[in-house]
Amino acid sequence: MQVTAILKARAVALMFVDELNLSGKMRFADLVSPLIKQYGFLTYPLKPEDFDSAKGIKFGSGRSDDKVIDLLTFYPGLITLETLSSTTDSRDVLENMLQWGKEELGLTYHDGMVRHWAYISQISFNSDFPLLSHLSKPLHNLGLKTGQAVSAFFGENLPYEVAKVNVGHDPLSRSNAIAGVTIEHRSNTPFGENRFFSEAPLPTDLHIQFLKELEAEVLESMD
Repeated sequence: MQVTAILKARAVALMFVDELNLSGKMRFADLVSPLIKQYGFLTYPLKPEDFDSAKGIKFGSGRSDDKVIDLLTFYPGLITLETLSSTTDSRDVLENMLQWGKEELGLTYHDGMVRHWAYISQISFNSDFPLLSHLSKPLHNLGLKTGQAVSAFFGENLPYEVAKVNVGHDPLSRSNAIAGVTIEHRSNTPFGENRFFSEAPLPTDLHIQFLKELEAEVLESMD
């Protein structure tokens, strides 16, 4: 398995954002110029409607030292920050940003304010063999039979194979569902190139580790 790109590495800090403004002296609009100056954001809220926290107050294309901040978004109950390197980097940048806000802007941030951390990792990777087709023999056989039937209907050769898998929890088990693990062929690439896209609610390193373990287990089952 070869990782070819980190497409999204999002760290999510679940916290009450209004508690950062205990003095009541700050408006979101007051944060725009300092954030641009400190992190060089190229996109940021401009119009009054851009400051609707229910829809997300967004700052994009910034930088923290050698780390690119792809997107920073404030919601009432959480803050998300995305880099293009790893969820570890994303969390580090966000924690440092909160500390900077405390020291430089007077935000009332303190340790323990973040109730939980969550993650979304999206990567693309290459495999040396048709990974999805070998995940399950019954699914592989279903693809073969379906392809034969559809090819007969349309009078052309149209092979079918496993195109996507999704592992998730029962959506009724909690009020706000957590993302599942998906693996699928990368869009706009032929299946035969064995190029894949995967998303998981995991730190980037753990996401990659689990995919490598999956690939090894599939290879072992083929012996």
